[in-house]
Amino acid sequence: MNTNQVKIKNMLSNLENADDYKLQPATREQIETFINIATEKQVPQNVISQLVELYEVADDYTYEIVMAFHSCTDEVIFEFWDDDRELWLGQRDYNMLRWADGKFCHGDASNVSFGEEFEAETLIQLIEICIKEIEEADYFGEKD
Repeated sequence: MNTNQVKIKNMLSNLENADDYKLQPATREQIETFINIATEKQVPQNVISQLVELYEVADDYTYEIVMAFHSCTDEVIFEFWDDDRELWLGQRDYNMLRWADGKFCHGDASNVSFGEEFEAETLIQLIEICIKEIEEADYFGEKD
């Protein structure tokens, strides 16, 4: 595992009730399928690399209502690519994760992002944004 993968693994493993949300890495064959499709569609290499780092740690990962990533072999990821050059990384309830306009974004169906504070240069930063949202929402009722 590289440094980014260790960070992703630690962030996801340290979430409240993380044991209920197992980290299941994609297989080498699944990763190759994703890379081939993304390369064919001319997704920027740095974006492909960051997503591969995630998929090698946690493929098809969902945590509560804020953070969910499609499986790397789910072609829905590329649904908006031809028209808008956006990757639909995942969705949970009304929350959508995308790569659009050169940024990783947390928004919904109507908004690519909920604002600048929901936009990130890296996938790790997007995960951090999602974790902050989860903590602020207090899904587990632990705040005083």
